[in-house]
Amino acid sequence: MTERFVGIDVGARELHCAALDGSGTMLAHAVVPAHDAAALASWCAPAAVIAIDAPEAPSTAPHADREGLSPKFRAARCAEIELGYRHGSWVSWTTPRAPPFPGWMQTGFAAFAALRVPGGPELLEVYPFAAFRELARGVRLAKKQAVAGRRQRARLLGCAGVRGEDLDSLSHHMLDALVAAVVARDRARPVTCGHDGSRIWLPATP
Repeated sequence: MTERFVGIDVGARELHCAALDGSGTMLAHAVVPAHDAAALASWCAPAAVIAIDAPEAPSTAPHADREGLSPKFRAARCAEIELGYRHGSWVSWTTPRAPPFPGWMQTGFAAFAALRVPGGPELLEVYPFAAFRELARGVRLAKKQAVAGRRQRARLLGCAGVRGEDLDSLSHHMLDALVAAVVARDRARPVTCGHDGSRIWLPATP
């Protein structure tokens, strides 16, 4: 059986999913309703690794007393802080310690819970903005909603070995899912400082 690597772009109402084999060939892609855990688990099976564009759990605020850290990031997780300091990719959000959580984040928590089963796939957290930035070697990219931004990301995916249908024709959500699948395939670099167990994974540098 072809080994399957899945990436999931998380939204409050929809999950954009993409699957690659080990060579980077696109096996399938789909949009799954955010509330349908059974459909998500069925579509992802039998993946070896799944990378999800969302935090796995609420923050425990391990750096709440860290001097020099902006108020926004004092409640953040290790992975979010380290991704900014070490790789220059600061998340536009931080994970709260307690409700209320953003709708997309609740969807992400639920996706991790639905896919975390004994003997199941390895689950990774990914941040597509940072993944594309690494593939671009820090070059500034156009906004992903713009045609130019989608084309840039499609080219970067091609350089990372992704093959299949015309990547330029895909939505920015599906391109984010594909770069998450690349991270799942590579399992290259976990980013964390280690205090809380959180890790955001990056792709191999081309």
